[in-house]
Amino acid sequence: MIELEHIIKNFQSARTTDKKDKKDSIHAVNDVSLKINDGDIFGIIGFSGAGKSTLVRCINLLERPDSGSVKIDGVEMMTLKPKELYKARTKIGMIFQQFNLMPSRTVFQNVAYPLRDMTKEQVRARVRELLSLVEISDKENAYPSELSGGQKQRVAIARALANDPTILLCDEATSALDPQTTASILQLLKDLNKKLGLTIVVITHEMEVVKNICLKAAVMDAGKIIETGDVFEIFSNPKHTVTKNFVRTTSNLSKIETLIRDDSPMVRLKPGELMARLVYIHADVSEPLISYASRAFDIEINIILADVEIVAGAMVGGTVVIFNGEREKINRAIQYYRDKDIRVEVIKDAGA
Repeated sequence: MIELEHIIKNFQSARTTDKKDKKDSIHAVNDVSLKINDGDIFGIIGFSGAGKSTLVRCINLLERPDSGSVKIDGVEMMTLKPKELYKARTKIGMIFQQFNLMPSRTVFQNVAYPLRDMTKEQVRARVRELLSLVEISDKENAYPSELSGGQKQRVAIARALANDPTILLCDEATSALDPQTTASILQLLKDLNKKLGLTIVVITHEMEVVKNICLKAAVMDAGKIIETGDVFEIFSNPKHTVTKNFVRTTSNLSKIETLIRDDSPMVRLKPGELMARLVYIHADVSEPLISYASRAFDIEINIILADVEIVAGAMVGGTVVIFNGEREKINRAIQYYRDKDIRVEVIKDAGA
């Protein structure tokens, strides 16, 4: 559905040096290639300034790339004439962090705004159909100032769907919302993906959003895509340092460093004990691995922290544990975990 090849987008930044004005070139998007399949919910994640918002605006040419190819459903967007581009854009809906609703117009009028080639009866039927779809029919005559943040975003989504698009671009669409409202909007997007067959591209700096809605994702840094793949693989086995930092922001396991730094009694080891982080790196982990290893190798395994959740329909996360027992038995237990494709990272070792 979406195919980007070698996209480059630069901006000029003015600065003054020795009383002379100069311009620096900022590489907002630097040679990015990406494919997004029909019907995907695809996440593009990065810290502020990574280039993700510029990249998504290149998809519908709100930002025209300096070079590269943008194909939507096989059509090269870069070569379209203005009227052809306008028509192509009607099939690409877009929603934003700040909703971009017109404050002087009602909910009905905001959603109806893109429907310029319909009769009044057709507009009325289409708007009410869309408001029902996003579950906000009772707010038809309300103004944006009378709505909550979640309700405003539902109106924005309805308006983005007005022309029956095949693609929906979401640029930080939940960043201004509280966690509960964010969850409801993400569920709505998942439902729309299934009901309408929409291809959805989610731009965000929040790994929680990607984890909750996307099956595939790309990580951006300094204008480049540094990692891409299935969301489960990215969460369970991140390759790049930036990706690892993102994953750490959502994991309870990262608290172990704080506990160690503060010399918490929870993490003080007795002679012979070993502390390790066990990380699931495959989607089919379902065995009682802690209790089995404790019995099988005659050792104590004390769980200090645990963070296991469902991502893309599979368990991801792990535990921080302290092994207590004979060192040979501990080593055998660790090897058992590794044979089960559990990544074992030794954090502290009080010696054999």
